[in-house]
Amino acid sequence: MKRTLLPAFALILALPLAALAKPIVQFTDREEKVSDKEVLAAQEELDEIQRKISKKEIPPIAFELDSATLKESSKRTLDMVADLMLKHPYLKLMVFGHTCDLGGPEYNKKLSKKRADAVKEYLIEVGVMGEYIKAKGYGLEKPVVPNDSEENRSQNRRVELYVTNRWWQSVY
Repeated sequence: MKRTLLPAFALILALPLAALAKPIVQFTDREEKVSDKEVLAAQEELDEIQRKISKKEIPPIAFELDSATLKESSKRTLDMVADLMLKHPYLKLMVFGHTCDLGGPEYNKKLSKKRADAVKEYLIEVGVMGEYIKAKGYGLEKPVVPNDSEENRSQNRRVELYVTNRWWQSVY
């Protein structure tokens, strides 16, 4: 009986591929066990970022005029949001885009959605899991103040961020 030695690569090919594969990310049921306390703590951190924006301590999440292109200054603030989400990897982030009353309702709805999507895309670029972010545009539907001055309009042009531990189906 003659014996032949197989090259090493032939032995590797003989192994089941599943034996060689290792998951890059492992999903568990942990996301169901994220406590409401953790959600509240993370939301407080997001609210603190919003307070710093309103006090002009950090740049706002802002866009080029009539565009969904993030201003470069916004990235510093979004990096803080990303750090928060990476610290709480099983929480979900809701990104809501809003506009003022300039322009038509349909146009503003589309623009606010594109802006919310731009925020989501940036957060994904810096490492936040895309499956844990939902973006929605409200257009001019939910102003925080009347659109009767440029100062008020600028307050209504905003992105709001909220965290949750709920399944997406229960949120949307």
